[in-house]
Amino acid sequence: MAMAGIGAYLALTLIIKGADTVVVPDLVGKDVLYGLEILSDLGLNTRVKGTAYHDQVPKNHVIDQDPDPGAAIKRGRDVRIRVSRGPQTIVMPNLTGLSRQQGEILLAENGLCQGAVAVMASFRHTAGRVISQTPQPGTTVSRHTCADLMVSRGPPSPAFPMVDLAGFTLEAAIRRLEQLQLTVGKILAVRRAGPQLDTVVDQLPLAGYRVIPGSPVDLTVNRSVDGRHSGDPGKADQVELFRFSLENGFLKKRVRVKMIQARYSLDLLDDFMSPGQEIWLLVPKNGNPTVLVYVDDQLMETRIMSAR
Repeated sequence: MAMAGIGAYLALTLIIKGADTVVVPDLVGKDVLYGLEILSDLGLNTRVKGTAYHDQVPKNHVIDQDPDPGAAIKRGRDVRIRVSRGPQTIVMPNLTGLSRQQGEILLAENGLCQGAVAVMASFRHTAGRVISQTPQPGTTVSRHTCADLMVSRGPPSPAFPMVDLAGFTLEAAIRRLEQLQLTVGKILAVRRAGPQLDTVVDQLPLAGYRVIPGSPVDLTVNRSVDGRHSGDPGKADQVELFRFSLENGFLKKRVRVKMIQARYSLDLLDDFMSPGQEIWLLVPKNGNPTVLVYVDDQLMETRIMSAR
């Protein structure tokens, strides 16, 4: 009777153990998601112990596992896997014709990065589309290689004849340039007997010359000229307090203060300011610089700083 009882106990124990034990499947070379599903169905946990580049195992597939395939383990135990990041080298994808954002995403998906970006006009490619790339498509490159892109800004801007700004006040001339999508270049000062003071007497490009949007335009203004002209703000020995007050309101506004000299231009301020706030800046007067104040990219004030 005792022997029979022992035999029955051993048989029952083996049955219970068999119900709690499963055989580890072979996951090597399998897709990670497939392996996760199989292990979950068997009541096992998946643990990723690392990733590595591998020339034979595709990206997101299992390189090796622990325990080995065929091992018997209890349900609820961990199966540790190492996942492939794909081969160390990769073929550079073709980005031509894609938007810059699409190209960035495609590079990142392949373990590559975006390098320098240049922009040029193109009739063939719409604005924001990739015209060419370096390295070329199809080239075998290492992971983390960066691709330099040439991106289209769209068709070339149509050229138009430069307007005549002679006789304009400086502020009126700058507003006219902004309307034409031209930029302010150098502002020079001369003293001429005939024209009215603080008006434009010369410009470059000259009136009638063909220009395109974005072109800089140099202006020469008739004004009292400081004989001690200095082209270096660090050498200025005279300064003046420049003050500007924002109008009252509710929202902050972006304020830019720019100083233009004959030989240089300098951003004095670029910040968001509260309504009613006052700006105080010390501005060098040597060389008769011009101070421009923009509020939310709109020219609000032009002031000529004259050394007396």
